[in-house]
Amino acid sequence: MSDIFNNQLFEAFASASDNVYIYVCDMKTDISRWSKASVEYFALDGEYIKNAAQVWAEHIHPDDLDVYTEDITNVFSGKKRTHDCQYRARNFMGEYVWVECKGSVIRDDEGTPIIFAGLMTRIDGQSKYDSLTGLLTTHELHHFDFSAQSGAALLVGIDGFRRVIGNYGYNTGDEILIEFSRKIKELCDKAWKVFRFSGDEFLIVAFETDKEEIAEFYGRVRQAADLIELKSGQKIGMSVSAGGVVFPDDADTREILINKLEHSLEYAKNNHRGTLVFFSDEIAKKHERALALREDLKQCIKNDFKGFELYFQPFVKPGTHIISGCECLLRWKGEKVQDSYPMEFIKVLEDYGGIREVGFWVMEQAIKQQVEWREKYGNLCVSFNVSYQQFMDDDFEERLDLYADKYGVKPEYMIIELTESCQVDNPQELSALFDRLRGRGFKVALDDFGTAYASLEMLKCLHVDYIKIEHSFVRELSEPGHDIDYVIIDNLLKMCESLGYDSIIEGVENRKVADIVGKMDATLLQGYYYSRPVCRDDFEKLLEHNCQVS
Repeated sequence: MSDIFNNQLFEAFASASDNVYIYVCDMKTDISRWSKASVEYFALDGEYIKNAAQVWAEHIHPDDLDVYTEDITNVFSGKKRTHDCQYRARNFMGEYVWVECKGSVIRDDEGTPIIFAGLMTRIDGQSKYDSLTGLLTTHELHHFDFSAQSGAALLVGIDGFRRVIGNYGYNTGDEILIEFSRKIKELCDKAWKVFRFSGDEFLIVAFETDKEEIAEFYGRVRQAADLIELKSGQKIGMSVSAGGVVFPDDADTREILINKLEHSLEYAKNNHRGTLVFFSDEIAKKHERALALREDLKQCIKNDFKGFELYFQPFVKPGTHIISGCECLLRWKGEKVQDSYPMEFIKVLEDYGGIREVGFWVMEQAIKQQVEWREKYGNLCVSFNVSYQQFMDDDFEERLDLYADKYGVKPEYMIIELTESCQVDNPQELSALFDRLRGRGFKVALDDFGTAYASLEMLKCLHVDYIKIEHSFVRELSEPGHDIDYVIIDNLLKMCESLGYDSIIEGVENRKVADIVGKMDATLLQGYYYSRPVCRDDFEKLLEHNCQVS
């Protein structure tokens, strides 16, 4: 037997690592020796193998065999000096794992190949490849010089994937990601690279291309997402948004590229869901503003919530202007940013987690305010908004009870409104919480009812006290051709009556609408016709007038 098989260096290197495997082949006899670790892990028929290339090919994933064969053929023919490729190989458990195989050929003085030797490294547990999809991870982006190459990058994200998981489970979610990643890879040009970015997001680096071509590619990806067929035969349709960046014009380093892609995708999801948005100066300015907002909000929270203020919009009884309660609405004016509106700063609070403490602050102020007004103006129903995520906070009930006891509020005059009911992932858990709150006397309301089918779904499992009918059905009620809105509202009110729920109609903006809804069977009305949201001092003036009228 050849000395190359009995070399002590081979023995030393072969036992050096559990996930690095050594092989050496005597090309004259076509006999190879493989390290014991490789024999055990890949279930080979012993250390010494005849015709190893054919034996090993049977272990390679069918989808990767062409890559392996082409590379090894080029090495043996002399077109390449070294063997270097990645592919999946079947291990002793019958599972395919990613390996990186590197080797080189030694030739004699006449140029005839005599020895082929190399290393094979398992990379399935490393960060080079994503374990779920088999795609490259973004760690591999450091191989690219974005300042010296031209092209475009695309960051694709599945819209509402968290809800998909909530509906179908994590296993189905994984299967969707695997299938979707396969579709993306099939659509890509061979020179393009596809990466698993994070969660439901995929990054495509397209060389020697332009915006028009990458936009066409995104269109094909979006079409592919419309129908994802699972192994069970189940078909699921999804929406995808994307952010795009042109390099090197917009980004000449990996860090800048990823940063701008993330901003572009976020902008697309927030403003133009289901579309591709390329990075622009507008996005850059919005990001800079968001950073300024975030820092300003943090400082205000640390400074005992300075700059935060509650505004109040009255609830009135139909056919009158008599105030019987109000909704608390959060406003904020920062030290540096003084023109932010609620939809903007609340989103920033939600993104970095500040909404938790601000939400508890709103809860305390609303309870405190109800008690103060009770002593001066009598019992008023005071409502405040709580998102699903806030309801699910482990400290929510404890804080509510703490503030209720601290200020001595009567729970039956506090209305807790669930906002964004379409984002509820676990209605059973929320239902149990609602039952506990109502058992202690608090009132619970579903806000913006009727905006989605999810609203009706919520009624099947949530017991509440109030239904707030969304303003989109109300604001054009007095306009010609909107009889359907009247029918919808009338039937929603009848449904509330049948279920034993009180009702609040939002969006009463003018007298004509007020006259129409005033004759309907709603419990309370709310809208600009009666008052815009106002500060505490102005609301107390309304209450003073209310007392005089009463």
